[in-house]
Amino acid sequence: MKVVSKLANVDFHIGRVKREGDGIVIFSDPDKSMPSKVYVSPEDVLRMLKAMFATPSSWLFLLLFPYYYVRARRSGKAAKKTP
Repeated sequence: MKVVSKLANVDFHIGRVKREGDGIVIFSDPDKSMPSKVYVSPEDVLRMLKAMFATPSSWLFLLLFPYYYVRARRSGKAAKKTP
């Protein structure tokens, strides 16, 4: 996952996920250089779902997800083989 903002441009690789209180905490992969935590509240999840269901492009992405996933895996393997 890539996070782009005025403050940072970070590749965030999900490490572990833990429930804390009423929400969840997503920890970055410990092997990466910048340790990070993302706190997700129930309200955050609800807002995300509302935004996704209201956007036709999200529906299209979900329907075509298997195709996108396979295509990304294949192109990733090809990129790794190229020196």
